[in-house]
Amino acid sequence: MKHAELLDENCAIARSSGIVGERWVWVILRQAFNGARRFEDYQRGIGLARNVLTDRLNWLVDHAILERRPYAEHTARELNEYRLTDKGRALFPVYAALMQWGNEWTDLPAPPVDLLHKPCGHRASARVVCSECGEDIDGRDTEPVVGRGTAMYREARGRVRAGERRKDRGGAA
Repeated sequence: MKHAELLDENCAIARSSGIVGERWVWVILRQAFNGARRFEDYQRGIGLARNVLTDRLNWLVDHAILERRPYAEHTARELNEYRLTDKGRALFPVYAALMQWGNEWTDLPAPPVDLLHKPCGHRASARVVCSECGEDIDGRDTEPVVGRGTAMYREARGRVRAGERRKDRGGAA
């Protein structure tokens, strides 16, 4: 399977990986969550080749994670800022969890960066809690169950197959 084919899977993990699993995406998102706006901010913070950075920023704009906003008029070239959209900001819990995982499991001698919760002034860490009871959960506390998307996918796939059978018999699809 090619990476781009992940976007066609009936799986939230596969589709998410197809978008944010691209090389350099999380490093760019780190810069965005840390306040980068202009191309030069990203370039300086990452040190990525300009053409690769341009490609990845365009990828994130195409997937509505970042939006491009002009910030200077009447210049020799168009100057843009890249700002997180609601869809991009919704990745913050994933970013925080990924940072926490990296601090614990990638042989760093100590966390290079902590997250400070500005309202209370304390360092914060990511937690996954049940949306109903508020208890901490982990992989042993959950199990996958069939969701509405599975039924919808199967129904749509059945309609496509029925249309293909009618077409094969010479009927209208």
